[in-house]
Amino acid sequence: MEFVVENVSPTRKKIAFTLSADDVNAAINTAVAGYQKDLVLPGFRKGKVPASVVEKRFAEDIYVRATQDRINALLQKTLKDANLTPVSSMEMDNHEAFARNQEFKCAITFDVLPDIEFPNYDGLEVEQAKADVSDEDVNEIIERLRGNVAELIDVTEDRLPQDGDTVDVDYSGVDEEGNKVDDVQGEHFAVALGQGQALPDFEALVKTAKVGEEKTGPVKFPDDYPHKPLAGKTITFTIKVNKMQTSQKPEVNDDFAKKMGQESVEKMKESIVEHIASTKAQAARSEAMKKLIDGLLAQVTFDIPEAMLNARVERVMHEHSMQLQRMGIDDLRKDKAEEEKREEAKKEALETLRPQVFLMALAQKENITVTEQEVEMAIYGMAMRAQQDYQKVSEAYHKSGLIHDLRDRVLADKAMELVYSKAKITETEAKSLHDAAAPEGAM
Repeated sequence: MEFVVENVSPTRKKIAFTLSADDVNAAINTAVAGYQKDLVLPGFRKGKVPASVVEKRFAEDIYVRATQDRINALLQKTLKDANLTPVSSMEMDNHEAFARNQEFKCAITFDVLPDIEFPNYDGLEVEQAKADVSDEDVNEIIERLRGNVAELIDVTEDRLPQDGDTVDVDYSGVDEEGNKVDDVQGEHFAVALGQGQALPDFEALVKTAKVGEEKTGPVKFPDDYPHKPLAGKTITFTIKVNKMQTSQKPEVNDDFAKKMGQESVEKMKESIVEHIASTKAQAARSEAMKKLIDGLLAQVTFDIPEAMLNARVERVMHEHSMQLQRMGIDDLRKDKAEEEKREEAKKEALETLRPQVFLMALAQKENITVTEQEVEMAIYGMAMRAQQDYQKVSEAYHKSGLIHDLRDRVLADKAMELVYSKAKITETEAKSLHDAAAPEGAM
């Protein structure tokens, strides 16, 4: 048996196998023996059917099994000897089965991780914010909790709407020529003022009308407004305020604390402090990790395996489509060419794949591996955070094939943990709760 490993690209390999007729015959003989061992045919004792009879009767199945077993064994040995780890499915150019006394040739192509010249990642210096909790942080959470259980009460005083109010309005719109705009018609639209839920001009117009009054004014739609027919246009709105309500927050006392699942205000604050400290610590850790990986990535260039990139692009496009469907919109970008959408998805995919591939290659260098238990624990964590059934989530990952992508991400996370564990961390002042959110792209 002969084999040659060819570099198709920096991230793609081809292994060409050549099996002599003797190699093929030996593989077939092994497969025949496997059949022969437990075979029972009329007139023969178990395992005593002559090899020639077995091969003649089951030739097709035997030759297929011989091919699969021998090629798989050769492939695994070659991968080990050449220190190659595929990160894609295998593509085989010859799907014929072995035939007696005939030479067999095939080539198997697959993607591998890039060969990266790693910069030093031992003892990198990085700043990390402390996880201290301030009174302002605690008060911010308490105010959020009060807002969550606040009751809406009708505003009876004679005044204009203001931030914090929830206003019920009817509205209609006409374009610059005075034509009715079908997409700008609605009744009993509830808008929470000051929350950024509506366009600024629309909120400003609502704030000029008391209950029962109608007002007219221009509303400018931004150029990047999702609904393209309205993007960049100025529509003249007529609005009528039907009802105005304001939120009434509960007092902070033991009764309120009990509604929040705590015994007292003191216990509630202790729980809040613990939660904030955990949130800040995780966010600070994630931010430090992002600084570390960004610094390393800035020092290297490498290719992304094609199969990984294509799969991630398809996933991004699917996620975009599903998100639009959940919003009740078929496709906000339907006026764009398919190729343009794919390029946008590719850019997004590369932003997540580049650090992942770097870390996977680092894991390979450091002989870091991932166990099935670690993958399942990652699924369990996701299921718990989403309050979903673990078994169903696990089954969905395995059936969809996303389990392979998850395993890659768990491997990358373990490599990131290694880099972080070697880093020299300098603590800085704690951030406010608002600023302590984990940065986008953190591992």
